[in-house]
Amino acid sequence: MRRTVLFILTLLSGIALAVIGFALSAPIGATTGPEISDPRMEFAPVLFLVGVVLVFGSAVVYEIARD
Repeated sequence: MRRTVLFILTLLSGIALAVIGFALSAPIGATTGPEISDPRMEFAPVLFLVGVVLVFGSAVVYEIARD
């Protein structure tokens, strides 16, 4: 039971970070200049990458955690 809860928490937090990082990285509207094509938050791509790593790391958490 504990293993499943840890897996789900890790998976959901990874998905949330990936979605937030992607949303803050993607410009909205036409990219007519460099100021519009830059991410809305400086380190948003890092949030996206951390989220993806957590999603894949959730499988490791499931295998390492004991019931």
